Amino acid sequence: MYRRTLIITTLFIATFTGSSLVADSTPVARWDFGAEEETQLTPHGGIRRDQAGPRPPEFPDFSKGNTAVQLDGKSAYFSVADPGSGSEFDFTNGDAITIEAWVNVDDIRDGQPMYVIGKGRTNSPNFARDNQNWSLRVVGAKGLASLSFLFAGKSGPGESQWHRWTSKAGFVAKTGWHHVAIAYRFGAPNTIRGWIDGQSTDGTWDLGGPTKEVPIVDDDAVWI
Repeated sequence: MYRRTLIITTLFIATFTGSSLVADSTPVARWDFGAEEETQLTPHGGIRRDQAGPRPPEFPDFSKGNTAVQLDGKSAYFSVADPGSGSEFDFTNGDAITIEAWVNVDDIRDGQPMYVIGKGRTNSPNFARDNQNWSLRVVGAKGLASLSFLFAGKSGPGESQWHRWTSKAGFVAKTGWHHVAIAYRFGAPNTIRGWIDGQSTDGTWDLGGPTKEVPIVDDDAVWI
């Protein structure tokens, strides 16, 4: 059986408060996955804590004892409950989101998506299926791990419900730690931006195309 492993440290979500994606940002959530993580995370499945994260001297901005969390297989994840309607995790048209994380991917197949974080699509009986408000993933593409930003919109006649942006650049699996980030203002598809290891990358709306329609927003959980 094919087994995937994703190691994550310092996962960060913010919302931009200005008129552009270079304006000041307001933190929504941050998880460092240390031994004394202060935020509420509910573990599920094969999770291994206190793994070695990016550390000096290769990564001088981190502490010598920086730790990460390893997620094994399809069943391993953390869940974070949505506080309710209009919470800091709910994004709709006009809202700008940025998601950053450090990831270490041991292997990935072409076409295989691996979630870093997403809101909705948990298959909870309390919510509609395919209710992805937002998500950041890495996906196998031509031997590389590329960025994938995915959300679901309210589909109309002849339109796809899913809208997915995939970066042109990527990184090679089994090459250690990589910093990944995306920024996007909902309702303004031309604002999508991606970065890998500090380098910006172009991409393509390769499913559903760009859209100005509102995304699906509900009170489903966030999964890491």
